[in-house]
Amino acid sequence: MFRTSLSRTATCAVRTFSTTATKSSSIPLRICGRGTGTKQTITIKDKPYTIQTDTYPVLGGADSAPSPVAYNLASLTSCNQVTGAKVAEDHGIKLGEWNVRLDAVLPTDVLVHGKCEGNPNWESVKLFVRVQTNILESVKGDNLEADARFRHFVKEIERRCPITQLFKRSGVPYESEWMNEAL
Repeated sequence: MFRTSLSRTATCAVRTFSTTATKSSSIPLRICGRGTGTKQTITIKDKPYTIQTDTYPVLGGADSAPSPVAYNLASLTSCNQVTGAKVAEDHGIKLGEWNVRLDAVLPTDVLVHGKCEGNPNWESVKLFVRVQTNILESVKGDNLEADARFRHFVKEIERRCPITQLFKRSGVPYESEWMNEAL
């Protein structure tokens, strides 16, 4: 197996999680998968839960569990919400309900048909978010100030969200639309 010194260092740095919060500068993870055919059961070291995956019939799966690509998109929607909660905490913003939808197009020429030309990465990803905040209330009804503060909130979420950055930096045509709703 080929490893760079960086990956060797990262492998050696894996530690188990505790139930107490730390001020660590990184979160090490170890994910293990086991399966046959297109089905896999994924475990996360020192966690009690598992993740089941399968895939679409066009890829030879039975569609008995979410596909890896569905989990990929789900990680984007949920990571924005998790990051948003942290950003809101840091900026004194109160949050209510989140409603998130994501539309994406995955090309199949390379993945399914094995074509030599093309890119198996997403053709497009568009995130739609409606989130309840107290931003309008906090600026005493000043709509311009509320819009500016909400735009800053969204920009900070997208800057700090590792999954958003993974999509953006991979070259995927990525768009997002955010709507601020009163709490």
